[in-house]
Amino acid sequence: MRLSVVVPTYNRAEVLRVCLASLAAQTYPRDRFEVLVVDDGSTDDTPEVVRSFEVHLPVRYLRQAANRGRAAARNRGIQQARGDVVVFVDSDVFPVPGFLAAHAEIHARSDRAVGRGPLLLTHHLDDPFGRPPLLPDPSPAFLDTANASVRREHLLAVGGFDEGFRHYGWEDADLGIRLRKAGLRRVFSRRALAYHYQPPTTPEDLPEVLEELLRKEEERARMAVRFLRKHPGFGSRVVTQLTPLHSLVAFLLTAGGAVNERNLHSVLARLRSGRLRHVVLRAALSRHYQNVLWREWVELSRRTA
Repeated sequence: MRLSVVVPTYNRAEVLRVCLASLAAQTYPRDRFEVLVVDDGSTDDTPEVVRSFEVHLPVRYLRQAANRGRAAARNRGIQQARGDVVVFVDSDVFPVPGFLAAHAEIHARSDRAVGRGPLLLTHHLDDPFGRPPLLPDPSPAFLDTANASVRREHLLAVGGFDEGFRHYGWEDADLGIRLRKAGLRRVFSRRALAYHYQPPTTPEDLPEVLEELLRKEEERARMAVRFLRKHPGFGSRVVTQLTPLHSLVAFLLTAGGAVNERNLHSVLARLRSGRLRHVVLRAALSRHYQNVLWREWVELSRRTA
């Protein structure tokens, strides 16, 4: 079985280098897989990084003329793929050596599977597999494109990713709904393990890291509104966390809103434990997402009333 690994990327040259190194170390036969790096308009050293792996990895470099978002980048990879199965890996995800073999086994057993595997969070670009992970990075989604695989024919049959999800978030959940309606089922393999890189939240790194993470949560909230309009119903409100219960939980986890985007830097800087910083950070980001989501949803309701 031939696999096509689609890796969308944008201005992540050094992180991409670790991703490609982990793909070069796969136990799956090299003549039975290819890697397609879809560069979504990067302005850094991404082309040079990809070229440096051409001797070690069956890799192809596809460049988007302009930044069009992850959905469009993945669709480009699907269109150009030569494999029977498309494996999705984000450029900040580092698969363990048996990763591709595990995904291939899923599809050898079923031709209507959505392959999934576990993710562990790491702060480390140097030797990520040799260091203790931070925490599991669980996702209840039917399809999570940080670590997933689907036969190419099924992706084409449902129309691929909706490129209207231009910014961060929810394009994989939308595709997952369509694949599930087409009769595919999720198959999980613990051996399809990968590490998901999260930038370190040390005091010296915090200003730059926080700005980027808060921006991503704002994008995710706005794309959640698009998802809700496309898939109305209570189930979608639960998935996107647009419920009073989710708001209450986020409120409590941030000490009644005492920890927020305005003081998050100073709160995190006072915490010595990296794990505790991570937990507090995730709670504050969830609260920020909730605030933006409700604001956008209320504004949309007013405009369409």
